[in-house]
Amino acid sequence: MNVIDRIRRRRQISRQHRAIDRAMQAAPTQATRDEIAFFSQRQPF
Repeated sequence: MNVIDRIRRRRQISRQHRAIDRAMQAAPTQATRDEIAFFSQRQPF
């Protein structure tokens, strides 16, 4: 994997994390947050 691919992947993961964070903020109940956390299973950089 070259440098450009690594940067692109990191940016994509960062975008996913921001989307997950927004969903967590908007989640009305703890059950919904638990579900988001379960399905997202965040990827490390």
